[in-house]
Amino acid sequence: MELLIDNSKRNQIRSGVYVGGLGSGGFELRPDGKFYKCRLFNDWRAEPPLDACFLYKYKNKTYVLQLDDYINPYVIIQGVKKIGYRGEFPKVKLSYPELPVEIEFLSFFIPGDIKNSSLPDVICKVRGRGDLCFLFPSSMLSETEMEGRKVFLKSEKGELGLYSEKGKAFYTPCGSGIFNSFARSWKLPEVNQGCNIKNFYYAGIFFEKKFEDEIVISWYFPDMRDYENNFIGHYYTNYFKSCREVMDYTVKNKGMLRAKTEGFYKKTYSKNLPQYLKDSYTAQLSSFVKQSWLTKDGKFGVWEGSCSCCGLQTTDVAYYGSWLYVKLFPELEKAGIRLLAKFQREDGWIPHFFPGTFKHIDEYRRKDMNMQFVLMVYRNYFLWNDKNFLREMYPKVKKAISGAYNWDTDGDKIPDIEGPDQTFDAWGWKGCSIYLAVLWLASLRVGIKTGEMLNDRIFAEKCREDFKIVKKNIIDKLWNGKYFILWSDGKSRDESCLLDALSGDWYCYLSGLGHILPEDMIKLHLKACLKYNRKKMDPTYMKAYYTPGEDGFCYINGGYKDNKRVSFQQYEPWTGLEYAFAVHLHIMGMRKEALRVIKDVYDRKLKCGMIWNHIECGGDYFRPMVIGIFADTIEKKACVAT
Repeated sequence: MELLIDNSKRNQIRSGVYVGGLGSGGFELRPDGKFYKCRLFNDWRAEPPLDACFLYKYKNKTYVLQLDDYINPYVIIQGVKKIGYRGEFPKVKLSYPELPVEIEFLSFFIPGDIKNSSLPDVICKVRGRGDLCFLFPSSMLSETEMEGRKVFLKSEKGELGLYSEKGKAFYTPCGSGIFNSFARSWKLPEVNQGCNIKNFYYAGIFFEKKFEDEIVISWYFPDMRDYENNFIGHYYTNYFKSCREVMDYTVKNKGMLRAKTEGFYKKTYSKNLPQYLKDSYTAQLSSFVKQSWLTKDGKFGVWEGSCSCCGLQTTDVAYYGSWLYVKLFPELEKAGIRLLAKFQREDGWIPHFFPGTFKHIDEYRRKDMNMQFVLMVYRNYFLWNDKNFLREMYPKVKKAISGAYNWDTDGDKIPDIEGPDQTFDAWGWKGCSIYLAVLWLASLRVGIKTGEMLNDRIFAEKCREDFKIVKKNIIDKLWNGKYFILWSDGKSRDESCLLDALSGDWYCYLSGLGHILPEDMIKLHLKACLKYNRKKMDPTYMKAYYTPGEDGFCYINGGYKDNKRVSFQQYEPWTGLEYAFAVHLHIMGMRKEALRVIKDVYDRKLKCGMIWNHIECGGDYFRPMVIGIFADTIEKKACVAT
């Protein structure tokens, strides 16, 4: 993703690439050159901006390398007119067309290597002519410490530090003083040693005349607390005892860390895929790093949305979003699924989410959770070829399937819906719903396969017999000849065409279990979605997830022939389900249509500056991470049924 931004394009600077460590904090760098969503200091409830910046002097003129001017009562430092922004996680590069200076940030992101992907630091590469000063603040009262070309800000809660091989390290109190000094004389503070007077400080690195170097930004804030003030810590503290240790490790191993990260980057961006698809994929990797918690003892969860929206590891959302990292970091997915299994109720109910703590869950009310848990477990086994994991989880899988039988109120072997008790939690359904019924059919397919594999023949045979009955009843009750309707309850019916109605089918297919419904019906349903669900964004009524400036085509969750509107969750789009729809189109051979869906989403988000922040119930939402499926499948025929 390459942008050229000036002040006339403010719509395009609402989000940016996040750099930092998995579960370790970091910050977001946006196309306006400014720093946002700082989570270095264990502040997850709010998303404060970070008062870091680059000051730059060229031909006797001082600039702040951002679009906005720096203004205080004593001095104004001019911002730049244009910024070139290349955001391709795990890298983000800024250039300035009128000035000979470039800046590039890099997160270490190495699939399969949790230790090095959760390092609490970032590399910043700088190159140019003139004088450059990087200022990075602590949000806490700190003392300072100097060690050669390293500077540390040390508070009671933790430390941060900067290092550069060629630049000059320094510190200075936060406030206007340093800006006034640079604007008038470009004079550095004279510091040769640390200061034990507590204050709010900037750590700084200064370069003169001509420069090409890397700045290491490291931090260490071990006292991470959950929302009930329980200590949970950070995973990185298993390997490091201070900011200095983090920095020394990174400096020593920088070549290896960069090479492996660049290897992942090059592999991703060298794929024979449309640029918009690669950018859409890496944008979700950025959100994944931003939204993750990884505790000292290895518990892992992804927030459902930003500003700590809803909870961690929300089952119905992880069902989609975990596709992003299930193969990149199997141990993280394993940790997340084990948390859900740990809190399964005796009657089989799978929990909804963890509300800012891993000590307890919020509720058991949602009926889709059992099926989604079952499908995630089998998918994980299939992708990892890990029979021990499947054997470990099988009692939980069996209990989840067995428990769902209790929700069948009319004897058709299909669990019934009683209002908004599934992922569409503000849209009331009744009776036999297509979404839940196909998830249930998929779960029975898993029950057959796992029962056979683990010699539970009685359970496998029960699932086999019920699979036949459920499949027939789905078609009899919900197929209208052109698509599957939303729900049927006695004489009542809802004819809405649900975008992700057949979620259980594509999940089974990608898990090697084949299609579970007739393929001709699946294709007809998908074609009906293209007809009834593709709409022009209309902010006059699409208000819940709309961003000003967002324009173009979307795919609403529920389409009606007469275009009626019954719930905002029906007549608005969720990008996670748009991506899931694209997945299903692709595996059914409708590849042109699949790519058009992704391009439509991309074009909308580009216009409103939200490429790196998709909103559903909160920003940086977990569900759109389902696009991770395309990293493996779109270049080749998807999984073959076994």
